[in-house]
Amino acid sequence: MLRLFACIWIPGDIHKNVQKFQEKIKKLPMKAKFIEPENLHITITFLGSVEEDELKSLIKKIDTITKNVKKFHAKIETLKIIPNEEYIRVIGVNVSNNQNLADLIKKIGDSIGGKFYTTAKLTLCRVKSIFDKQIIKDFIEKNHNVKLGEFVIESVALVKSTLTRQGPVYETIHTSMLK
Repeated sequence: MLRLFACIWIPGDIHKNVQKFQEKIKKLPMKAKFIEPENLHITITFLGSVEEDELKSLIKKIDTITKNVKKFHAKIETLKIIPNEEYIRVIGVNVSNNQNLADLIKKIGDSIGGKFYTTAKLTLCRVKSIFDKQIIKDFIEKNHNVKLGEFVIESVALVKSTLTRQGPVYETIHTSMLK
């Protein structure tokens, strides 16, 4: 069994902006698990445990979809708090633009299954506990319109996730290029 998800990797030139913003968040009065730069991605769909003999079929389905989708721009901007500011479990940033991205997520999710949401985000950290909610709320209000970069979405990756004590280890199994 393989633990799989489909995603869009965030390009390296945006990592610095993300890391600078994560450093600001790390100073807040809370305990959180931050996403490492090499693991920054936009999830398309989380498949969970998949039999190895299903791999070729998944790859073929993703390739079929991506070869008919043109590359497009996306912006990483505006804070996303999940589920809400009263009970914060995830701090992320929305990925705008877009109908193109929402359509791509829906097409792939409908084709290969898994758990997916058409409102895309880049997760920055998973919050474990908050020590001063008002300081966090003030930070969210002040940084709501954060802009971390813009890039061209050129491919979709099928990724194997191996859980370890140090956190997940991701390995791209296949990359499907957009046209």
